[in-house]
Amino acid sequence: MSKQLTILAVDDVSLHRTMLARFIRQLGHLPVTASNGQEAVEYCATSMPDMILMDILMPVMDGFSATRHIRRQLAGHWIPIVFLSAMNEEADYLHGLEAGGDDYLTKPVNLPLLSAKISSLLRVIDMQARLGDSNRQLEQYYATTQQEHSLAQHVLESFNTAANAQQHNIHSWLKSAVHLSGDVICIARSPSGADHVMLADSTGHGLVAAICCLPAIDSFHAMTRSGFGIGQIAESINRKLYQTLPTGHFVAAALLAIDYRSRRITVWNGGIPCCSFLNRHGELEKTFRSAHPPLGTLPPEAFEQQQEQYHWQHDGEIIVCSDGVTEARNAAQQQFGEDGVLQAARAAQGHDTATRIAAALQQHLQQQPHLDDASLVVIGCQQQPALPLDEESPAN
Repeated sequence: MSKQLTILAVDDVSLHRTMLARFIRQLGHLPVTASNGQEAVEYCATSMPDMILMDILMPVMDGFSATRHIRRQLAGHWIPIVFLSAMNEEADYLHGLEAGGDDYLTKPVNLPLLSAKISSLLRVIDMQARLGDSNRQLEQYYATTQQEHSLAQHVLESFNTAANAQQHNIHSWLKSAVHLSGDVICIARSPSGADHVMLADSTGHGLVAAICCLPAIDSFHAMTRSGFGIGQIAESINRKLYQTLPTGHFVAAALLAIDYRSRRITVWNGGIPCCSFLNRHGELEKTFRSAHPPLGTLPPEAFEQQQEQYHWQHDGEIIVCSDGVTEARNAAQQQFGEDGVLQAARAAQGHDTATRIAAALQQHLQQQPHLDDASLVVIGCQQQPALPLDEESPAN
């Protein structure tokens, strides 16, 4: 026997109560008795039996009414209730089940059968207790996980420029598939006055993907402050990720340097699907295709710093986005695509482009959920930014 049960025997006949109490005690359980349904309801209001044997025809309150009251009192807590009655009609059996009973035995009670019923219900009670313990553990785990996610979100946002106010000429948008995003957007000012921007997309999404991006964020900011170029920064990030990430995890990234004085854009692209320069009329002038594998996939000796440069003649914007944007599918399984990004950018004509692209993406999805983290950054390219940025973004 797993445990001693407290069994409430409810019967208006004293002899029946005595017999049931003696039998319950012989089985090793603790008997409690009540002479009518009202007494049973009052007992259950202050105590919690493990099982109830309920007579049906009783004065003051019958068994059906008492069972309904007890079920309401106990709310979500389940206690097995077995009806005991001299009535042997199918309608009475159904009435008992509808009232909230779990089983039905006719009088005179077959004691071996009652013993078997109690043993069977005891197994159910044990199972319920184990499930209750498991649910409590899951609730505790969920609460702990939520706290950890909140802490991780706080740490990531302290690094991630996109979580702070938009920059004067650089606007960004992030949408995570779950609690935490594996996409990050970082912005920093180099000692030479150029803006460095990194859009990184870690494998998968959620906490694991977010953690994988942390070494890239740290290296990006530290090396930009020290005056390194984006090729050297990409190489350093690749080395760190290759040494630390498990097999199968990597970070697609586009690193850009925008020198406003010389009107020069320098790009290192490893796995980002959309990186393009549009002039102020929305015309596509240059596409920076991915020329390298994602960061963390190649050993340091095989890494290539090769970058692509472009000098813009007319003011415009650079648009960079992750595959969570281009590969987003609507209900018809149509991808938003690079065409969707560029079409929304052309329609914006340099006015609030990031917001316009995000709105077009949401319209494309038609309330379908984001299945992957999505990120977007739009960089205004003029002779000089409208207002000077601090040496680094407020996120640092």
